[in-house]
Amino acid sequence: MSDRMQLGGENYGDRRVQCPHCDRGFDPQQAYRITVHESTADYTCPWCQQTVSADPPLGMIERPPGIVSKSCTTDDAGLLTARLFFEGGAWLQFRETDDGWVREEMFTPEGKEYESFATEFDREKCEHPTDYLHEEANRYVTYTKAGLRIQRPHIAAVLLDG
Repeated sequence: MSDRMQLGGENYGDRRVQCPHCDRGFDPQQAYRITVHESTADYTCPWCQQTVSADPPLGMIERPPGIVSKSCTTDDAGLLTARLFFEGGAWLQFRETDDGWVREEMFTPEGKEYESFATEFDREKCEHPTDYLHEEANRYVTYTKAGLRIQRPHIAAVLLDG
């Protein structure tokens, strides 16, 4: 049998990754997150969510639309809003509220709010909006389309399902 495998009508030339944490294998495209280094790659196992280092994928990684810019603005009340703008015009924002919470809000390219929720359940653990922005931007670039759908469904619903 060749090293190419037929799955769901698509050819995947990638070798399977074996997770030492849960002793299960998966195709690289099933990984929720992939960070490619010079000679290795880190994969998030879809079964146990642990990081696994293995050979880099041979094929293309199916990534969601990229981040095109970031912004931070302060309104008249002195409250900060930090935004990530994506290809296609949608944006994600972390908005400081007047009662001390930070809300995560996802908007369609037309400016319609899709989802909004508090970033933390414990006000003592609530961070600054720019901290959430930087954390999300760093995490986002490692997502595969599959991973975004599972781990950040409100973002995937706007960016992938439009």
